[in-house]
Amino acid sequence: MQRKLIAAIIGLLAFLNGFSQAGLPPVFEIKSDTASIQIVDSIYWQKLEDKTDKWTFDEVRKSPLSEKFHIQIVSTGGLTAEDVHTHWQRYRLKNTMAATYSFSLSFPVDEFDVYAIRSNGNIEHYRSGWLRKWDEKDGLKSAEWSGAISLKLAPGEEITIYDRRYRKHETISNTSVRLFNTEQLIRSNYIDYVDSRDVYFAPLEVQEAFIIGMILISLIISLFFYKVVKEKVYLYFALFVFFLGINRFYNIAGTYAYWFKQDLYRYLNYIGLAWAFIPFFLIQFVRYFFDIKKRYPKLDKALFVAGILNIITTLSQVIPLVLQSNKLDDFFIAPLLITFLIIPLLLIITSLLFLRHQNSSFRLIALGLLPLLCLYIISTFLGDETIFSKWLDISPGFTKNFRLIEMICLCWLLLCFVRVLVKRYGLLQSENANQALEKERLAKEIEIERNELIARQKVELEKQVTERTAELQQSLESLKATQSQLIQSEKMASLGELTAGIAHEIQNPLNFVNNFSDVNKELLSEMNNEIENGDYDEVKSIAKDVTDNEEKINHHGKRADAIVKGMLQHSRSSSGQKELTDINALCDEYLRLSYHGLRAKDKSFNAKFETDFDPSLPKINVVPQEIGRVILNLINNAFYAVNERKKLNEPGYEPEVIVSTRKERDKVEIMVKDNGTGIPESIVDKIFQPFFTTKPTGSGTGLGLSLAYDIITKGHGGELKVETKGGEGSEFIIQLPAV
Repeated sequence: MQRKLIAAIIGLLAFLNGFSQAGLPPVFEIKSDTASIQIVDSIYWQKLEDKTDKWTFDEVRKSPLSEKFHIQIVSTGGLTAEDVHTHWQRYRLKNTMAATYSFSLSFPVDEFDVYAIRSNGNIEHYRSGWLRKWDEKDGLKSAEWSGAISLKLAPGEEITIYDRRYRKHETISNTSVRLFNTEQLIRSNYIDYVDSRDVYFAPLEVQEAFIIGMILISLIISLFFYKVVKEKVYLYFALFVFFLGINRFYNIAGTYAYWFKQDLYRYLNYIGLAWAFIPFFLIQFVRYFFDIKKRYPKLDKALFVAGILNIITTLSQVIPLVLQSNKLDDFFIAPLLITFLIIPLLLIITSLLFLRHQNSSFRLIALGLLPLLCLYIISTFLGDETIFSKWLDISPGFTKNFRLIEMICLCWLLLCFVRVLVKRYGLLQSENANQALEKERLAKEIEIERNELIARQKVELEKQVTERTAELQQSLESLKATQSQLIQSEKMASLGELTAGIAHEIQNPLNFVNNFSDVNKELLSEMNNEIENGDYDEVKSIAKDVTDNEEKINHHGKRADAIVKGMLQHSRSSSGQKELTDINALCDEYLRLSYHGLRAKDKSFNAKFETDFDPSLPKINVVPQEIGRVILNLINNAFYAVNERKKLNEPGYEPEVIVSTRKERDKVEIMVKDNGTGIPESIVDKIFQPFFTTKPTGSGTGLGLSLAYDIITKGHGGELKVETKGGEGSEFIIQLPAV
């Protein structure tokens, strides 16, 4: 009998399938309007899956698409309802009552379009759905959450309806057709309306708000403790509650978004991934707190590997679902097994190992973990629509209150953990205080020993200092004497360089004195002859010539005397007494002495020298011997530089030294410029250091520029600068106060 019934049903289905493929479905006759909802049997409607999401009403009502509509229970060649986001439904309704029938169509999708073809051929188009703007909706815009389309059928009127159902981020599995009684729909949605979602969300909001508050408090406490004691256990606990808080926020925000804001739900799924890190940081906390690596190395490795595998499997399998905006309820079995079975079992084993430990903190952490872990394992096997529920066909229904039970277990866990961490913080603070006291005691002992050692060393050091001071005083006196000798040696060295020039300069006036003396001798002899001859006019003329010659002899004698005095001033130690000095005359004198001295030592030496003196330059207060030494040193160096470059035999090169002066505001400047070899950039900063010289051994002491720098800067409050370029020449600039 049963086989015959099954065969009859199969035959009926085959007949209906053939009928539906050939044309429109049978007419569903409306015989009563008392029911609030009439469900149209699947034999009275056909559906068409739109894999492109782009078909229009005109396309689906015409061939070839119109022939592809089929009854729900007939196979479509492998295409299932979960493969597409858009479905078209086609059905016919007829009012067989004597009164007008008012009904509404509604379906919870993002876009719901109804195309009604009347008996007279008129086509009406109505729109509704979650993602439709308020102004775009027709009918009862807020009824049944997504809106409802209201239609009327006159007595005996027949209507053909095509409706389009589209979900942007989810596939459509339920494609039933329901006719809502419009009057009763209005009453239930607008007059006697109680939103069933409030019944679900209200307790959920209170529960999640409470647990999020506890999580926030736990996070603040753990972060504060970590900042103070810098212990990893507080950091791991903070990270655990941080990701736990994100997950709890997602539970409420994601549910709201799923019902109200489908676009927002897609982005909230990203933060929903935070739950992948919750087990990992809980494991890290337990490993570090119990020091499992030291006590149970194998268990420690298993916990760590399980935590890493949980992150890898979760992210690798869940992220693609998030990118496709699917619900996180639809992910794979691997992360579920690790998160809700393997990790809880490992943590339960760990908790049982420390449940009877002498340390009360260990016992409390174990007690805090067990309820939540047991809940997850029980729900994994026995919960509604979980991993094994379909296999075991067990659904006792206790998970109707799963959220509440989970919240209680989480609160218990957080209370236990925070209690232990606060206690641990107190113990750490106490240990730190004891350590600080011990360090202070040791520091005092060390301080006493150090003071005694210092006292002993002080006596010894005072003795050594007295002895060393005497030695240093003697060394200082010797050093001063040596310094004076070096300075005097430098002066005599420069005097030696002047000797030939001085001799040359003295020779000129002496030649004049000798010549004019011989001339006067001859003139006096002539004058005696003229006296004897009585020619007194000639005598007077001769006497005048003699007088003129005597003046010249006197002038050149004083010139020789000045040269000798200058030499003596240069050679003897300076008294440091400043006097008004003609800087132009000083420069001119030492320029000529230097040049003639070098010429006397080396007959092959020859160089062009020029002067450019400011005639309005005032006399200034300086120590002339010291400034003369500086000028002489700079001019000697300039002549040396041009002579060295001349030895290179550069084509067209002419050695030249220019000495110039000028008044610059409240300063007098002396410039000694040459076109010699210049000073390399690498040693410019060293040229004023004592004993530094670029001349060959035996050609210089290295004290000239050092003494010159001290004379100008320390002795006269001026500046000595150099501008140079390797291979092209140098210019030394002396700046002295004009007043």
